[in-house]
Amino acid sequence: RPDLKQLYANFYPQLPFSDFRGRCEHFLKAQLSGRGYWLVAEAGRGLVGSGQLVIYPSGAELANLQVVPEMRGCGIGTAVVSVLTAIASHIGLDSVEIGVASNNIRALALYQRLGFVEDRKLRLGSSQPALILRKVL
Repeated sequence: RPDLKQLYANFYPQLPFSDFRGRCEHFLKAQLSGRGYWLVAEAGRGLVGSGQLVIYPSGAELANLQVVPEMRGCGIGTAVVSVLTAIASHIGLDSVEIGVASNNIRALALYQRLGFVEDRKLRLGSSQPALILRKVL
């Protein structure tokens, strides 16, 4: 189990720690029941990436994909997405989705390079439009 304080500091400092801890406990319970997988990437300096495979009755999505800013462009995001996608395939899922803000050109290019294609557009309130991408496994 990763160091929660480092995970919090690297990826979720905008949340109160108690909220973050509750989310972690919730997701770890889901993982123990086979409804999700949480992957962390470590390098010499500690935790450098994180991502989740969330399994729903009607499908699955990759969520909360993050890489520390100073390690972006080093292949960590590619590795996290690739491993989570391989897990999804291994457990028999037919496809997996991922959401990305339409203005996040770097992430969009990564996901497309890894075989994800645009499935639909999504707009949540007044926020930036998002794209839902899908990869058939």
